[in-house]
Formats: sequence, structure tokens, C-alpha cells
Amino acid sequence: MTDRSPTDSSWPLTTLPWQRESWLRLQRAVASDSLAHALLLSGGAGIGKTHFSCALAGLLLCHQADATGACGHCRSCQLLQAGSHSDLLHMVPEPGSRVIKIDQVRTLIDFANQTSGLGPRKVMLINPAEALNLNAANALLKCLEEPAAGTHLLLVSHASSRLPATIRSRCQLLTLPAPAPEQTRSWLDQMTGDATTSAALLEMTGNRPTAALHLHHSEGLQQQQALQQGLDALAGGAISAIQFPQLVAELELAEVLGLLAGRLQTAIKAAVQDQPGDLRQHFLLLDELLRLQRAVLHGGNPNRQLTIENCAAELARVLGAGQ
Repeated sequence: MTDRSPTDSSWPLTTLPWQRESWLRLQRAVASDSLAHALLLSGGAGIGKTHFSCALAGLLLCHQADATGACGHCRSCQLLQAGSHSDLLHMVPEPGSRVIKIDQVRTLIDFANQTSGLGPRKVMLINPAEALNLNAANALLKCLEEPAAGTHLLLVSHASSRLPATIRSRCQLLTLPAPAPEQTRSWLDQMTGDATTSAALLEMTGNRPTAALHLHHSEGLQQQQALQQGLDALAGGAISAIQFPQLVAELELAEVLGLLAGRLQTAIKAAVQDQPGDLRQHFLLLDELLRLQRAVLHGGNPNRQLTIENCAAELARVLGAGQ
């Protein structure tokens, strides 16, 4: 899908507290007109990369930007907030699809070659960049190799290693760091207004602050807690691998694989901290769960029931359920 606005209802014009160093670096580049034509924003999911990319887009398009970022008041900023800025293109997978297709990239190329309507710059966001299928990635090379004047391409990636080397080599890489737990707690407390809720959200999402905030806004905390209880029951042998698919019936297969991988990562971390032993089986299973998740996200379509049962059974075995 090609959209004129981000998924949020209002466009962020400032970055998150733990992104200050990265933000200052790019501010200097924008002020000196030395920002790369194509920027690849990399880092773990749920740490605020989309937020950062939107704030950077606002800075690039603002008519009265200052040392802190976009002004928030000029016509450009107002259009951003309204989701109708003609010099911004925001590209995400189309509804019902997990990939960005070649026709979408062709639209992006046409957009890049058009004259800007409001200012000297145009900005194109691709999120997530690893959703580009092979044909789309190849088509994007033209935009990277022959950039139109005044255009900036911002690629947001949760797994930049999955991008073709031809794409990565033509972008300036900026890896955004994961925030420290105290930073996320302080920020999320302000967002939720309740420290207990914030702590539960961060535990559910593995200290991923924007993922935690999304969960809070979707009122999905109770559902997540129920899922975690189901995972604990599976790991402890209270339910069987055959029963587990019923608990995750409403989730996409990739989400279920992510839940299983997250439960295994938690177990690995606890084992390393307490009594580290032979964790080879743990890491082999984790690699397999993540491999399956990547395959599904890239269009693979294995038997859902059988895949969940097999993976749940392996998780229970590795974690010693019932022993």
C-alpha cells in the first residue's frame, strides 16, 4: 500500500528520549545539507524506528525547522499532521499482504521524479524494508542509483540482514540502539500513567517500548497475559502441544512462532543468569522457530495446525515439561 500518512493518527515531530544521540547526528547532517540520499534505519522491532523515521521526515519537510526539529506550525507540518502532505510517500505492504510489490515501487519511482509541490525536498518512507519482494527490491535499485534531486529515501528495517546486499550497500546505515530498561520505564510510565501497568507491558514485550505502548492502546494486555499463562502451562506440562493451538486460534502463524521464540529466549536468559549448562538444544530450537517465522513472513504457507503442534511439542521437550 502507498499511503500519505503513517499508521498513527498524528505525525511525531520529535524523537524518543533514548534516540537523542542519533537524532543530533542527523540534525547536523540535515543542517549542513550532507544527509545521504538513502538512509537505512536498522534495529530491533518495537524500539521506535518508525517514530524516528517520521520525525526525520518532518524535519526534512519543515519550512521553519530549528535546533530541536520540525516547528510543528508551518504549512508543511500542518499537512503532515493532517496526513495529506503531497511531498511525502509512505509505503507499507498492501492490506492482506506481507510483502511490498514491484507495482508499489514503480509508483514510488514516479513520485520521486515528480516536482515537489511545497518545498525543496520530497521524502519516501518504506516500512518495513525487508518486506520488499525480490522484484520490488530490484526495481528500487534504479531510485538508489539515480536519485532525483531533492529526494530522500528512508528505509526502516527490523532485520536489515534480510535485505539484498545491493540495497544495503547503496544506503547509509544508522543502527538505532535499544533503550536501557530505566529509560523505557520512565517514558512508558508517562504514557500509561501507571507504573504497574508499564512494568507488565514491558515484560510482555521484552522491554520494547513502542511495542508496549501499542499493546496498551490496543487494550491487549489481558490477552497477552493469558497467552503467557498458556505458554507457561505448555512449558510446565499442564497442557499438551495438541491443546496449545486452541489458545492461539486468533493469531497469525508468524505471531505464534514469535511467542514461542520469545518464551524460549526468556528461558535461555534465565538459565544463563542462574545455572548455565548445555543450552545447545535451546539455541537449535530458537534458530528453527525464527527460521520458520521468517519463511512465513516472506510468503511461506505451511500447515498451520501441524506447525504449531510440532513447535509447541519441541518447546515443551526442550524446556523439560513434565519432568
